[in-house]
Amino acid sequence: MMEYVTRKPIVVSLPGMEVYLTSYFFHGVSDRPSRLHTHPCYEIVCTKANDVVYFSIVPPLTEHVSKSTSIDGRICSFLFTFTEDDPDDICQILRSVNKVTEIQDTFNGLARLLAIQEALEKPHFGMKEHMKAEFRLFFVKLGQVFHSEAKISYENPQSLDDQRIALLEDFFNVEMRFPHCNKRQLADKIGVCERQLTRILQETYNSSFSAILLESRMNMAQAMLKDGAKSVGEIAESVGYTSLTSFRTAYKKFFGEYPKKNQDTTL
Repeated sequence: MMEYVTRKPIVVSLPGMEVYLTSYFFHGVSDRPSRLHTHPCYEIVCTKANDVVYFSIVPPLTEHVSKSTSIDGRICSFLFTFTEDDPDDICQILRSVNKVTEIQDTFNGLARLLAIQEALEKPHFGMKEHMKAEFRLFFVKLGQVFHSEAKISYENPQSLDDQRIALLEDFFNVEMRFPHCNKRQLADKIGVCERQLTRILQETYNSSFSAILLESRMNMAQAMLKDGAKSVGEIAESVGYTSLTSFRTAYKKFFGEYPKKNQDTTL
């Protein structure tokens, strides 16, 4: 299996989402040392254990370590994010993933990725359309399997505390990208008053709403700067700031230095 390497991500646009193929799509394990890290986007990691292939869905800003098991000695992974337009159920289903979730490849997902890799290694007329079709089929099948398995887990409902924590994590990982997200919205989302929310946040995170929101925004901004795919202005907008000056000031206060785009876009 040939190694596919690029310093700039290739972006594949799909209905409601965008896929980013970085230099670690089918990249050698030896070139990607295991380390605890996060991404500003969702990540799909394909691994193999005891001849069974699995796909792990990693939500944004979730700390994780690259698995040592892989496909033919190589880690196969790619990033994806959602656009403002979510036209179908697949996006909604995948958006509901709020923790690292492992799904067995019962839908020939690896075959789809191998077809994409072959298209990258042997460019041809219609390659982009071919890649889009393969990725689209991959996500539809993945979403169907996840939805089916999730239905089973819903039969054993989470405790109220677990449900609230899931909603909190979703808010700070997703809703924080909107400039006007606020404490009242979060309180309404989990069905409590703002006073109760303050207590819940203190008990769960030992922190306040504004501090957690700021930390979520700053961590995502830092990850996006390291990724190098967007300008500082675009990143400011992506994490909920309508003013570049306000973003730069907040970043400087949080990290002790002004935001600077990483020149090396390799993840």
